[in-house]
Amino acid sequence: AHRESVDGRRLAVQVEEKFVRIRNVKLDGRTDGAVDSRDKLLEFCFDYCYWSVDPADPHYASQEEVFQDLGVSVLAGASEGYNVCLFAYGQTGSGKTYTMMGTPDSIGLTPRICQGLFRSEDAFPDGQNSSRVEISFLEIYNERVRDLLRGGEQKKRASLRVREHPEKGPYVQDLSQHVVSDCK
Repeated sequence: AHRESVDGRRLAVQVEEKFVRIRNVKLDGRTDGAVDSRDKLLEFCFDYCYWSVDPADPHYASQEEVFQDLGVSVLAGASEGYNVCLFAYGQTGSGKTYTMMGTPDSIGLTPRICQGLFRSEDAFPDGQNSSRVEISFLEIYNERVRDLLRGGEQKKRASLRVREHPEKGPYVQDLSQHVVSDCK
């Protein structure tokens, strides 16, 4: 955002509340009447939208805000015994890794959820409740499904297959599952 403003460019994407607006800046200067006004601005509505370009912006969404909106409900589902899934989708460079993993100074959804899973487990009095936490971690890139927790030569093998079980629904065949006992 800084480079664009220094160069005198305008931002093409704006986020406000649940709306994302995309402006075709190439059409802004045209006055020949050949451009339909609908071509200049597209607007989309989502359940959640976040603006994380400039921390000084009043619309800026911190990692904590994203966690409160999304991570808390994932933790609630897990604590009720449900399988939970967190899915990030978007264009290269759109902030998926930052949102999911964060930085050392601003941790993302995945480490916050992991911390929350084991923090809530510590809150149970001895013997009253127990849980088993299993994790899987996969990447879908260029239509290839890869197991990110499988080590060694198995990691380089062919793409995993997405299947559908008649009762349990979609799953990834041969995706590794790992029992974990802490958030590290």
